Amino acid sequence: MSEAIQGLADRVTASTPRGAASSHPLVLQFAGGALPLQSAVSVGADASNQVVLDDRFVSRFHCRLVPVRGRWLVEDLDSTNGTYLDGARVSAAEIDAGARVRVGAQELRIERSGPPLRASLPGLVARDPALTPVLDLLRRAAPSDLPVTILGESGTGKEIAARAVHELSHRNAGPFVPVNCGAISRELAEAELFGHERGAFTGAITSAPGAFGAADGGTLFLDEIGDMPPALQGKILRLLQEQSFERVGSNETIRADVRLIAATHRDLKTLSAEGKFRADLYYRLGVFTIHLPPLRERAEDLPLLVQHFLRCFSRELGRAVEHVAPEALEQLRRYPWPGNIRELQSILKQALLKASGVVLLPAFLPEPVTAATEPSPTTSAPAFGFDAVLPQRLGPDVRDLYTETHRQVDRLLLPRVLEYTRGSQHQAALLLGIARQTLRLKLRELGLSPRRIVEVEGEPG
Repeated sequence: MSEAIQGLADRVTASTPRGAASSHPLVLQFAGGALPLQSAVSVGADASNQVVLDDRFVSRFHCRLVPVRGRWLVEDLDSTNGTYLDGARVSAAEIDAGARVRVGAQELRIERSGPPLRASLPGLVARDPALTPVLDLLRRAAPSDLPVTILGESGTGKEIAARAVHELSHRNAGPFVPVNCGAISRELAEAELFGHERGAFTGAITSAPGAFGAADGGTLFLDEIGDMPPALQGKILRLLQEQSFERVGSNETIRADVRLIAATHRDLKTLSAEGKFRADLYYRLGVFTIHLPPLRERAEDLPLLVQHFLRCFSRELGRAVEHVAPEALEQLRRYPWPGNIRELQSILKQALLKASGVVLLPAFLPEPVTAATEPSPTTSAPAFGFDAVLPQRLGPDVRDLYTETHRQVDRLLLPRVLEYTRGSQHQAALLLGIARQTLRLKLRELGLSPRRIVEVEGEPG
């Protein structure tokens, strides 16, 4: 029996007689979609599998998931590159909700099925109920050609939402042209939007179609439209009404088939009341108004977003980080995120530049997060203490007090030791006075990878 199987001694083996499926409905999540686990599922590169993975590291018939006596097993089918469960190579092992199965370069996730969740929109990572009405509005807006206005704080993902509407619309084969109205010169704003003829002004050595011309047959996204000069607002209104415009330096009227999506972090209603934004344009844009909530109101989405960006940025920055330590995630949860998703991306990039190994530890988080989430001495909850916990747990029906107490100690002790050793399992095991395999098993129980957390050159194997 391999070391990986020994490490999973409490899991069911493939020789166990097969019976009914789990009483808890599970769903297999993979890159191409999701599949409820109701009967045996085969995974591989061959088209005859229920889950087909286009990956050169995946065998034709790589592994399968089978029901056994009310539980589910993953069985490797003698694949070339192996099947990995939570980081450990296995030939057969029990799986349940939360398990991560790696097949080649692909990750399969086992989730417990719950109330049906509508699929997110293209490019959007969302599961929090706070975003459900927003997603519904974006879906409803997509099929029409009506203008859409997306409101939200800076960094909430307004352009991503606009792209999702474009991708879901009948215009998705046409161009998506984004323009930041607050970033273009006021003197050249008209030429940037509507185009110009050669010689229309100093430096115009060639003609240009402008943003509206470039977006013909597609979607034009005007970001920060609240910063648009008043003189241009009238021209935008005319284009919305007549779908026509003139280039700078020309009297020729050009017809354009453009769907307009606008966005701003400013209050257009207030600007309109103050005379700083045309009321008629405000009403024309306000047919479909969608407000994106800030990141601090999307608590359930934060772990999803963190994992998503870690995968993206780890490849980009040449890091191998795959997991977030519970304490690091808790600090990220407590941070108020004034810069929203854009700030989250920046914070994670800074943390990855400091990181080593495959676990993102609290020590890698930059100062803005650690300083803002430092617990107050007067309000912070006490750490696990015997005097506080034991009176609540002692009772005639308790049977697992010893195991539970040691688990609580491990949950506090192991992350701190790993932080001290900068992620080195070898050094942590020496400091704790336990075998490295024992440390790996304890880390797995805490939800961290049981494999090496950091590779140190010259470290003994």
